[in-house]
Amino acid sequence: MICGLTNTAQNQIYELHPIVGDTIDTDEINKYYLFKDYITDSIDYLILYKNKEQFTLEGILDNTSISKIQISKDEVLSQKEHVEKLNNYYVYNLKGDSVNLNKHNTIQISDSLNINLDIITPEYKKSIKKNMRRKFWEDKRKETKSNQRKGMVF
Repeated sequence: MICGLTNTAQNQIYELHPIVGDTIDTDEINKYYLFKDYITDSIDYLILYKNKEQFTLEGILDNTSISKIQISKDEVLSQKEHVEKLNNYYVYNLKGDSVNLNKHNTIQISDSLNINLDIITPEYKKSIKKNMRRKFWEDKRKETKSNQRKGMVF
């Protein structure tokens, strides 16, 4: 009986990412493409356990454990990063296009600068949008590098 308690105390449930929590259901598996190399369609949810530096992925069907698979720390970090990237993608798509074209056919570059697009060629319009997107992603990369220097994943 004491051995069972010790084993349970060593294996702690590991939260893969705050977005998915410590129980990863089939909707989250499909939305974030998680652990596709390790699972089948015949599970209800997954639980990830950590024991020191070892990880175990447990598949649950009808409240019964049907599989336990050892996975590496690198795979867990990769899956965590995958969730973060896809979540950023989904959030970004909800915001829509970062270039603001309004009904007057003008583009707002900043609070004080508006450009009338009627006098600009289509190629130039496209380059303005492209440059604004490039600047947005440059800023995101700088923010990510800054966060990584501070010890964060993103």
